[in-house]
Amino acid sequence: MERADIDPKDNPEYLTLSQAGKECGVSVTVLRELIQERKLVAGIARTKNGHAYLHRDHVPSWSQIEAILAQMYLQQLARVEKAMKNLEVEVEAVRFDLSEVHVDPDGRLGDDLRAAADLSFDEKGRTVSGAARKLSREVMALISARNHLDDVRSTV
Repeated sequence: MERADIDPKDNPEYLTLSQAGKECGVSVTVLRELIQERKLVAGIARTKNGHAYLHRDHVPSWSQIEAILAQMYLQQLARVEKAMKNLEVEVEAVRFDLSEVHVDPDGRLGDDLRAAADLSFDEKGRTVSGAARKLSREVMALISARNHLDDVRSTV
């Protein structure tokens, strides 16, 4: 991101996100998210208050925005797939522990079965509940990514 000596809001070469959005045909919300996710970095300058402005020479086209959002959607889809696989692994581990209990009802309960009752988890989702929460977060992000992509595609 550029750091100009002059505040971009006083520079006619810089556009507000609203102005840039009108030029490329997308919402301010989409531009703001792309800047936050560092998918748009060229030509971005911030005011002293932290508001993003976009240099008029770096306003992306609608098709560039659509391509970026499609790529983000596919990346999020891959994260959902990974979270789903992690959940399947954790469920299988619990299923194995349950099978062991059926074979030896007086035996020790397995660690994965015990962990299934624990609602706390680490960021890797190494319990069933943790993996399910991770999957839930990733699916919510996928829905958001899809909504942005659909919004942009509906402006054609």
